[in-house]
Amino acid sequence: MFRRSSLAMIFFVSALCLIGSVLQTAAAAESDLVVVRVSGEPITEKQVLSTIELLARQTLLKPEERSQRNSLLFKDAIENLVTVALLKNEARKQNVKVDPAKVDQQVQQYASRFPSTEEFKKALASQETTDEEMRKSIEESLSMQQVLDTATKGLPAATEQEIQKYYESNLDKFALPEKAHVAQIFLKKDPGITPEQRAEIRKKLEQIRADIESGKISFADAADRFSEDAANAAKGGDLGTLPRGRMLRQLEEAAYAATPGTLTPVIETQAGFHLIRVIETMMAGMKTLEDARPEIRQLLEQNTRQRAIQKYMAELKANAAIETFMTVEEFSKRHP
Repeated sequence: MFRRSSLAMIFFVSALCLIGSVLQTAAAAESDLVVVRVSGEPITEKQVLSTIELLARQTLLKPEERSQRNSLLFKDAIENLVTVALLKNEARKQNVKVDPAKVDQQVQQYASRFPSTEEFKKALASQETTDEEMRKSIEESLSMQQVLDTATKGLPAATEQEIQKYYESNLDKFALPEKAHVAQIFLKKDPGITPEQRAEIRKKLEQIRADIESGKISFADAADRFSEDAANAAKGGDLGTLPRGRMLRQLEEAAYAATPGTLTPVIETQAGFHLIRVIETMMAGMKTLEDARPEIRQLLEQNTRQRAIQKYMAELKANAAIETFMTVEEFSKRHP
């Protein structure tokens, strides 16, 4: 089973109101049992169930594990909820103030995922979430982020020696596959097509090929005019640069056999007929250290920050009063 680390999930709480899982401390007033208490703040059974629901959507469970998801994800849910409670408490202690403009920006980012403002409001209403509740959730998330930003401020940058060592120790990660930049003109064939109809479609594409070869029409214009590849026809049929293994076998074999700047023969696949123009081919190789340096630096510095966060959270947990009132076995009996 694949699980995300709890630290990678620290800020999922702020999004719950948007995706249908509601975590409210007020749930304790509804005869909801307290599972854990963090420095006096209760984490309730309903909160744990809501968090497990969220984690289940982001966790790859094997078929045989799905019926046991409550017990399998109980520990991760508790870890996430305790982490959030600790950070919220620390934000209060530090009297963290969030810039309202940052909250506005986050709201706009969420709203931009919907076709219109009305659709966004409908989505909130469908989750029984108000604009005020959403803004409060975002503010809490940003305040927790500020706590971690402060705790990890001034971390050392990755050195050139560290970057080079990582590169030399992980050369397999920087292997570049063979690639081909191609464009296509595609004419589809319907299921149940007759031999005569198939021959007519092939003949049409063969004529298009001949017109391109003679200079009567450019490949891009022919693609825009005739191709039934809706996603790429308007772009002159350009499919972009594809690594070996991304195209259908018949198309790939023809593309790599052709000389760059030329056309392949008309190729028939189950979907229809294709004419490929090979724009460029690139040999397999290795990304240089110079090219890989920015991504290695980012990775190393992210790892440094992650370790610093783990250390900081361990210190917060060590200094907090965390009381557990329900074991995973007890929880599983109540929620099999």
